[in-house]
Amino acid sequence: MNRQIMRRHITKRLFGPLCWIVLLTVVVPLGYRATGWLLRYDGRPKTDVQASQAGRDLFLHEWTPGDPLAARGDGLGPVFNASSCVACHQQGGAGGSGSLEHNVTVFTRAPQAGAGAAHGVIHQFAIDAASQETLQNVSAQFPKKSRPTLADLLAILPKPANPPAGVQTIRDDAVSAFDIGQRNTPALFGASVIDAIPDEAILANARNQRLKLRLSNFNGEVLPAGRAAKLSHKRVGKFGWKANIGNLSEFVRVACANELGLGNPLQAQPASLSQPAYRPRGLDLTDQQCDQMTAFIASLPRPREVIPASAAEAVRAVAGKKHFKQIGCANCHTPDLAEAQGVYSDLLLHQMGEGLGGGGSYGEEPPEPSAQPDSDAGSTSPSEWRTPPLWGVADSAPYLHDGRAATLAEAIKLHAGQAAPSANRFAGLSDVQQEELIAFLNTLRAQSVLCERPGKVKG
Repeated sequence: MNRQIMRRHITKRLFGPLCWIVLLTVVVPLGYRATGWLLRYDGRPKTDVQASQAGRDLFLHEWTPGDPLAARGDGLGPVFNASSCVACHQQGGAGGSGSLEHNVTVFTRAPQAGAGAAHGVIHQFAIDAASQETLQNVSAQFPKKSRPTLADLLAILPKPANPPAGVQTIRDDAVSAFDIGQRNTPALFGASVIDAIPDEAILANARNQRLKLRLSNFNGEVLPAGRAAKLSHKRVGKFGWKANIGNLSEFVRVACANELGLGNPLQAQPASLSQPAYRPRGLDLTDQQCDQMTAFIASLPRPREVIPASAAEAVRAVAGKKHFKQIGCANCHTPDLAEAQGVYSDLLLHQMGEGLGGGGSYGEEPPEPSAQPDSDAGSTSPSEWRTPPLWGVADSAPYLHDGRAATLAEAIKLHAGQAAPSANRFAGLSDVQQEELIAFLNTLRAQSVLCERPGKVKG
């Protein structure tokens, strides 16, 4: 009996110090590290730091023909739009949007025997004169320009309902077989958050919008109903102006090939329209390099809503947020989508009216359009666009798919098609109310420039 009492006494004497040892050596350090992580967390998803750093180096790298980082391929080109990723993605910091001069020219034409490529990109630059592409590679009816301006292309698009000032439009049977336009560089901030949105959340939103459309017909108000872009293998498109790319990894690989001429295991580099027989000796990028660039982009923080430090400006922004919802902007620019809080997009395709056409094709050749209006299958029409996320919109001018709107107010006024009711309501607001709505949009900031703009960060 005395031995049992002694054992218990010894156990208590040992167990107490042992608990303290575990607490001090394991639990406390873990708690300290967790607390430190929470204090340091700035909106960036936690990714492989080493891979992200390597990806950043590749994102900033100035590629050259025969580049040593493209050991198996031919490096930059032979046709390209820029020599680095950051050359176009630079507004608001590395990974931001691009200015009008970095627009990409794309085209689609009706199939014609012996007419060459039916869709693709007209690249601005080439490694030599023989490889340089021009608009005449698409049609002899077009001017011989390799770097056409947006005004040049608007002149050969269908005449819009409200043509931009100073733009002359032409249209004849020879041109009608072509769909040609430009794409403005999108910002990549928060791309990993969008990538993580479940497909089902996007599909459910599309079904909900169609239901609201049917119900709205009873009271005479017609609400917009978008559709999800259905890709191969039952995936939903999330990226690209036409929502034709399913995930961030694919987006990186497609962009590297089409913009820099860097072929990779997913996407071959484009052949020059002037030298279609040219073949590279191998791929320029490995899967590992593409994954590293994806890791860097995934590390970019999501934009935030920043309440102005001035009390008067804060009141204006709050009022503008109410106007934004009341005139129907939030029907498509959904504030929250799954875990993407403050994204202001439903990621669905919406008809924006003939005046905002000029689709072209970027990437894979589109399938035939669906015969059923409510279907999510089929290709997009020239005037159908994915709702662009508005987070960070204050730091991403110019606006709309081709950057034709220099200001947010201009962009709203050019909305047509399913967005026409909201645009008309915006026009019906007083000047003060319109300024308040724009003041709200100006609170949606890219995270990388927040330190330069004092205010209270929301979300």
